[in-house]
Order: sequence, then structure tokens, then C-alpha cells
Amino acid sequence: MQASLKGGEHLVRGTKTYHKNFARDIREFIGERDAQMVIDKLNGNMLHLENFYFNHTVVNGELRSLFWVDDICKCNYNAFGDVVAFDATYDTNNVDNHQKCVTFGAGLLYNETIESFTWLLDSFLKAHVKHPRLVLTDQDAAMKQAVSSVFTESTHRLCMWHVTKKLPAKVCMFVVTSWRTPTFDRVFTNLYGTCS
Repeated sequence: MQASLKGGEHLVRGTKTYHKNFARDIREFIGERDAQMVIDKLNGNMLHLENFYFNHTVVNGELRSLFWVDDICKCNYNAFGDVVAFDATYDTNNVDNHQKCVTFGAGLLYNETIESFTWLLDSFLKAHVKHPRLVLTDQDAAMKQAVSSVFTESTHRLCMWHVTKKLPAKVCMFVVTSWRTPTFDRVFTNLYGTCS
């Protein structure tokens, strides 16, 4: 943190004790206000940045969920938002037509329940207005129910990456080791692609 405050690692000086004291001072300054500082910063962004969207929930004084979208996320969604992959594991999905990752928004959830995912998808829809044509998710049952209740105009499918990663666990090892060839993979992929 000091390197970013001072302009680089080469400008940071001090002993181990100095750095421990600095960390202590930061913790004292922030105290119990860490969540409120984040909310205040994102609310400030909503006031001062034209296309910034932010939503959050607080339950019994505890921050439970955050969702935000900036101008770049909105531009990405306008260009590539016909297919949306919700990545609960961060950074394993969402690529543009140049095979580069794109982000349509960011969210933090307290838990992975139907209610939490529904809140997240509602916030996503408020930020972007239009439904995606296709929604890809992993096999999470709560996410599946939330997608069907919020994205009523979208088609929902399981992400092929997750399906193929779980294939060996779901099919006996004889089939996987004996039949898993480039031909099998091609036939399996074609079969999955024709399912509706």
C-alpha cells in the first residue's frame, strides 16, 4: 500500500517496525467503518460519474451484498451482452470476439442462495436494462432458479467448460479412458451443441 501511496517500491523506506506501525495506524483509522467507506465511495461515484450504477444491501447493520457497473462495463455489455456467463469463481469465463475477458459488472454476495442471486441479477438488469439472449452458468441450483425468475426473456444453458470438467466424475472411468479421443470429444461437443 505504501508503494502505491509513494509512487513505487523504490520510494518506500523504513524498518519492519515502521511498516507494522503504519499498518496499525491504517487499521485504527478505518476501524469499524470499512464497509461504510466502500458504500460512500461507490455512492460518490454514482453522483459524479455519468454511467456508474451501484446497489447494495445492509442487514442488521452488516453489509450483505454489493453490485456495481461502470461506463466500461456498460460499453462491454452493449457490444457483447447477447451472451452472459456468470462466473461465481471469478475470471474463468466471459470472453469477447477476440478471446479476451470482458466484464459487465462486479458483485459481492454474503451467501449463494436463491435470494442473493435473484438480488444480484435484478441489480444487473437495472444497470443494463435489456435481457441477454443467452445466459451461461455452472450447475448451481440456486443460480438456475434465480436466472429463470429474473431473465424471463433469456435462454439459460450450462457452461460447456463446467460440463466437460465434470464429465470424468459423472461417467465411469472406463468410458473416459477408453473412449476419450478427439473423435469422442468432437461428437460430444456436437451433441451438446444440438440440445435445446
